[in-house]
Amino acid sequence: MASLKVVASRLEQADAKHDHVELVGYHSLHLAAEPIMLSPERVIQLTALGSRFYIVDGDAEHDVVEGKCPLCGHEPYLRTKGDQGDEQKLMNLPPG
Repeated sequence: MASLKVVASRLEQADAKHDHVELVGYHSLHLAAEPIMLSPERVIQLTALGSRFYIVDGDAEHDVVEGKCPLCGHEPYLRTKGDQGDEQKLMNLPPG
């Protein structure tokens, strides 16, 4: 299936102390001006069907994977394979 580079994220406030990734976005050939935004649930579905979602951090690619919020345990939640501890690379992407 497709290999999709995640270029944006939209955050939602989980509580007074932290945010969660609400949506992630990728560019398509059909709509290059703004990212197509997907929920964590949809990304997880498409990944199960064979699509790959990833981010680029410097020279490295990191796959987007299903996980838990490192602060509160919320699921379903998106992280990257490159995240360590409380680090959340998706939160460093531009807003979408």
